Amino acid sequence: MAVKKLVPKSYSDFTVANLREMFGLKDKKQALHLEGLEVPISDWLQTALEMQRDLPVGTEKAKSELIITPILLELRSKNKTKFTFFSGYTFEVDKLNALTGRCDYLLIKDAQSVDIESPIIGIFGAKDDSIDRWVGQCGAEMYAARLFNQQTNTHIETIYGAVTNGYEWLFLKLEEDTLYIDTARYSIENPNRLLAALQTIIDFYYL
Repeated sequence: MAVKKLVPKSYSDFTVANLREMFGLKDKKQALHLEGLEVPISDWLQTALEMQRDLPVGTEKAKSELIITPILLELRSKNKTKFTFFSGYTFEVDKLNALTGRCDYLLIKDAQSVDIESPIIGIFGAKDDSIDRWVGQCGAEMYAARLFNQQTNTHIETIYGAVTNGYEWLFLKLEEDTLYIDTARYSIENPNRLLAALQTIIDFYYL
């Protein structure tokens, strides 16, 4: 008996195989070279990361609130005129192709936007510690972000992304028909290096 293929219904259902079959994307592991100069972190972020160590941070929601959001707030404090971010918003781009659903985080190039416009980075909160397992879901959000930009005549073709369980971060880049998966990993144990990688991505859009 042939195994029935599961058809995605939203971002959270996608696998890398779905991206290949539905959108013709290739996937390739490659160094993204995000190792810029380490970015000093504020006393506020240092305290926030230290305080969460004594809390039960076992759920996706807890990791989002106590680790990921503080890191993004720190990044935005250093780049207030460059981007803003949306958390937990529904991003419906192409419902027929399952490019719909709630995105954990979308970073938007328009720093003053009150709605999702000109997305540049998608961050997917892994449901467990197996980060590689969730690359397809993040890739689907990234593909939708690029399609959204095309539909709105926004000339942003390269989209970055990240899959994270809060503690470990894996960065992705969608360029033309290839989803590049970084060979490096970043950890909140070295928040300066993690922020440097995020800053390198933000700077990419302002070269």
